[in-house]
Amino acid sequence: MDQPRHQTTQLDPSESPPAPEPRIVPRAEHGISRKNIDPEALKVLYRLQRHGYLAYLVGGSVRDLLLGRRPKDFDVGTDAHPSQVHRLFRNSRIIGRRFRLVQVFFSRDKLIEVSTFRKLADPADDAVLQANNTFGTPAEDALRRDLTINALFYNIADFSVVDYVGGLADLQAGRIRAVGDAEVRFHRDPVRVLRAIRHAARTGFSLTPETLAAVHHHRGELSLCPPSRIRDELMRDLKGGAAAAWLELAHATGVLYSLLPTLEPAYGPVDSPWRAAAVANLARVDAAVAQGQPPDDPAVVGALLWPALELASQGREFAPGRGGRVGWQLWVRQTLPELAAPVAFAKRVIERACQAAGLMSYLTLAEPGLRLPKKLAQKGYFAEAQELARLLGRDLLAAFGGEKPAEPNRRRPRRRRRRRKNGAPAPAAF
Repeated sequence: MDQPRHQTTQLDPSESPPAPEPRIVPRAEHGISRKNIDPEALKVLYRLQRHGYLAYLVGGSVRDLLLGRRPKDFDVGTDAHPSQVHRLFRNSRIIGRRFRLVQVFFSRDKLIEVSTFRKLADPADDAVLQANNTFGTPAEDALRRDLTINALFYNIADFSVVDYVGGLADLQAGRIRAVGDAEVRFHRDPVRVLRAIRHAARTGFSLTPETLAAVHHHRGELSLCPPSRIRDELMRDLKGGAAAAWLELAHATGVLYSLLPTLEPAYGPVDSPWRAAAVANLARVDAAVAQGQPPDDPAVVGALLWPALELASQGREFAPGRGGRVGWQLWVRQTLPELAAPVAFAKRVIERACQAAGLMSYLTLAEPGLRLPKKLAQKGYFAEAQELARLLGRDLLAAFGGEKPAEPNRRRPRRRRRRRKNGAPAPAAF
């Protein structure tokens, strides 16, 4: 076996607390099997191990495997530095500024992320979103993670589970608990507030009192995070298979209104029927995700915002017929982006959500005997409008008597007339 090409940086004992002794759970005492680990992740783990580095499966994949679930992602932790990992895998690249890590590519849509163990941030530095590329030990890496159930490691060398923070006990007790001081941890990275809510919704676990208090205290600091990061985290919540439970918990903790204060008038009141409608819409999103057919982002965003849009439309009159539908569509184009504005959704997502919600006028302003316009059925956003209607528990085609969209016309390609060598066109064949 090759020897490691570096020594992991050790902390000065006078500057940091002593590393906790890990709880090592041997293979015979846990349920993780290599049969359930992604083959590409195993390749990465074994290659790192063969070259003398520590190689652990880390984060949510260990949690999900212990819960008997199929992980969506498999991340690897190691004591090899990013440049050393990059040299081991030609099919890789180094990314990130605040956290530098390596992505190992196996196909167009398949990659394994490899991160170097990091130590805790400087306790004297109270800044939000600190840079952290100081490498450390597995114990230090576990202590800097967000939640205890996400700080478990699987050691490929002996197939054991390594627990430095009591994550196994919390997993068995159904607790969501921050690693270390929740107040400090959530202040330094407010996105951890969203992750605490996400994992409580996905697992059905309860937030510990200290973690819940930190969520309430630091949810307002989400505005300090990069907008693109907040948007990506929110879409993960809405399309992660537990969106309905997430909405209820985000409402109860106030996190929803830190993200989208525009929704508080509709969803904030106790026993709000509008929030109940939004929960029902997101439950249909969860059902589609469970069936392996996740809806597109515009339809999901539309399903979240639709009840608030309906409430905002109360008191407005839209004339029957085409004029009323056009008026509704223009009003939606103005109002829906205002509801979504606090989150920096992609322009294309908001544009398509407006187009899909605009076509709901065929349901809200239905006319007997209305036929499906051929041009409408051929619009690129018509399929997303049908998807949004399904998420609302409606059927868009029912407004047209169940009429199916006409197939788009396919013109036969025109044949080019051959030219003679002297440039004159060849005579037409009869």
